[in-house]
Amino acid sequence: MRIRNYRQKDLLTLAHLQELAAQHDGTESCNESDFVAWLQDGEQSANTFVITDDDDELNAWGPAGTLEGIDGEVVGYTSIQLHQDQQGYHVLCQGTVHPQFRRQHAGRVLLVGALNRARMLAEEFEFEAEQEGIPVYFEAYLPASDPGSEGLAARCEMRAVEEPAPPGMRLYRREL
Repeated sequence: MRIRNYRQKDLLTLAHLQELAAQHDGTESCNESDFVAWLQDGEQSANTFVITDDDDELNAWGPAGTLEGIDGEVVGYTSIQLHQDQQGYHVLCQGTVHPQFRRQHAGRVLLVGALNRARMLAEEFEFEAEQEGIPVYFEAYLPASDPGSEGLAARCEMRAVEEPAPPGMRLYRREL
């Protein structure tokens, strides 16, 4: 599997993945046109990553350290949003992995990638947060019905919090 930046051509695939995951997890389905509009926002698309089912061991690496002409099927994505409230600065990670590709570390790769991106983004306002005495949080919505969610969150040192979340989801958090 490989993680890469979101491309405009991935848009409908991600909308389909979102719908499949909602059906599988018993969560609220997102309106496709709302999802498309949200993802087409320039800042949002710049903070969205996908994971593909490329099998590096079966493909030849080129001289530049990249796979030659390989562009696997998108099996998951994550997107990061930034916002601030009275509690602190929040870097929220949202996304999903195709139900057939769960328990194969795709979610973990995406969550760790999002955490690394959040650390980079947080550098822009870390000083302000420190001066204001408020924390910077990394957060993720994970399916409440998926038994792997708790373990995935724990691997990234995140804990469930009792705050509102979309139906069928649970909010996990850690300080950056």
